[in-house]
Amino acid sequence: MAYRTEAESDVEASLRKTESVSAYDLFDKWAAYSTDKRAANTLKRYRSSFRSLAAFVGERDVRSLTSDDLFAWAEWRRDHDGVSARAINKNDLVAASSIFRWAAGRSGKQLISSNPAAGVSLDEPRIAAERARTFREEEIAAILRAASTIENDAENPTRSNARRWCPWLAAYSGARIAELTSLEKRDIRNEAGIVVVDLRVTKAGELRTIPLHGHLIEQGFLNFVKTSQSETLFYDQARHRKNAETSPAEQQAKALATWVRATVRLDPRVDPNHGWRHTWKTRALGAGIEERLRDAITGHRVASVGRRYETPSLDMLSAAMKRFPRYDV
Repeated sequence: MAYRTEAESDVEASLRKTESVSAYDLFDKWAAYSTDKRAANTLKRYRSSFRSLAAFVGERDVRSLTSDDLFAWAEWRRDHDGVSARAINKNDLVAASSIFRWAAGRSGKQLISSNPAAGVSLDEPRIAAERARTFREEEIAAILRAASTIENDAENPTRSNARRWCPWLAAYSGARIAELTSLEKRDIRNEAGIVVVDLRVTKAGELRTIPLHGHLIEQGFLNFVKTSQSETLFYDQARHRKNAETSPAEQQAKALATWVRATVRLDPRVDPNHGWRHTWKTRALGAGIEERLRDAITGHRVASVGRRYETPSLDMLSAAMKRFPRYDV
């Protein structure tokens, strides 16, 4: 067996560092390293941002990029692509900085000497909030009434199922719509006498189990699940391209938002899907449900290190859900 001397290894390392590394190459290296360390949604979001950066800088070696280049890219995203400064700061520059920081560290084999995105940001215009992000009572009633009148569509049952049940599920859980459209029959089960929903596809990539509100059971949700002909409750895999970047559940969530906005003529200043998260937490606050229970049900990160040691039990979550007020529409 031939062994390499330390000097030979240093020479090989030096040669590797002289090879040009494009932004595309860098992302592929980071993604390969991060596959089992980052949530799938994070990989997807970062891929979108870095693809834009790669298109902007072309085949340039990432080791030649400076903070001026990253700032120019951010301005181009704003002025050419029409992305808001806030979204660029929060999404694109966070993704770029994270990947470059990895590349400059030991995990990234110190491929670059420093992070060119560090400290780069765009000035954000001050925008006065025109209205609260929670749904108004008439909007709540309009959406839930529209959902309740949906009849089964034999040609596209999962679409009609999503319209019938996902707004109600979101109203009683504050879950993200894409978390709900990802549900399968196995995710609705009984644990210690409590009917629960396992949210497996979450933003953080962590399983979240929440109690099902009694009003949903009264409406027949469990019977719907039991009689469903499909293991996936709200999307049909056969209707979507296998290699599509956007998952079938996410496509269904977007379609649901379009349907809600068109059906109830929702105020354009409020999000037809995400508005339920704001609405649920506001109503839960009004019902006296404490913050750590509200965060556990909606999947929001806890506010302090000490709170991370306090994991609410299923009984605690169930008691909180029973206190959540019914929607009488």
